[in-house]
Amino acid sequence: MKLYENITIGNFLFSLGYSIRDKQRGPEAAAAGSINLLQQTPADQLLGDVLLNFSGVARLLEFKAGGANLSKERGKHAGLRKVIEDRGLCELSREVHWYVETKATTDTLGLLTVPYLDAFPRISPQATGRLETLVQSTAEAIATRKTRFTGAQINQYLLAIKTVSGKAASGSGGLLLLAEPGGLLKFAPIEDMLELNMMHKQWVKERIAHTERSHQLMLQKAQEKELAMQRSLGRGMGR
Repeated sequence: MKLYENITIGNFLFSLGYSIRDKQRGPEAAAAGSINLLQQTPADQLLGDVLLNFSGVARLLEFKAGGANLSKERGKHAGLRKVIEDRGLCELSREVHWYVETKATTDTLGLLTVPYLDAFPRISPQATGRLETLVQSTAEAIATRKTRFTGAQINQYLLAIKTVSGKAASGSGGLLLLAEPGGLLKFAPIEDMLELNMMHKQWVKERIAHTERSHQLMLQKAQEKELAMQRSLGRGMGR
């Protein structure tokens, strides 16, 4: 039986949402989060298939179908591994970055679920992990806001990954879901996928700063235009 990657991804996202709802209780529940499917976007080649963030807990996941040609993935892995090791980001990578490979059999679904850094080479083909375990551990980390790394460190990791492709921007925007008291939901557009690793307060701060910079630039241009008009009128009266 052929099992396409998007089938696994869809079930992962559904089960993750179900598990997060089950584990989050009380006022400490995360109020802002993002889950973005990057397949068939410019960010797919730069980052991976799924990028999610809830209250500073970030996960970047790469899904592959068992039996597929993995030559390109092996090459990408070799390049990423060198950058990650050279920059001392191995521990961060093993928390944030995951590799999931599906393999359907006649009576079950075999899965290879490991940190992306350990996906290759295949020293022990029998060493597998269950997708359910990854869902539960991710949901638990989100519910308890458990992470050993700051947003700045995760940002550094995502930048390091993108440098392998030689591009600074993802080329793809994203959406941040804001859950307000009373169950009100709002989607906030984000210009670049990299901003998804920021906490809500950081995002708001960045947006305010961006708005202020834009306002100052518009004000400066208006002042320059007015000054130019005054000079033009002065020259005309001097004649």
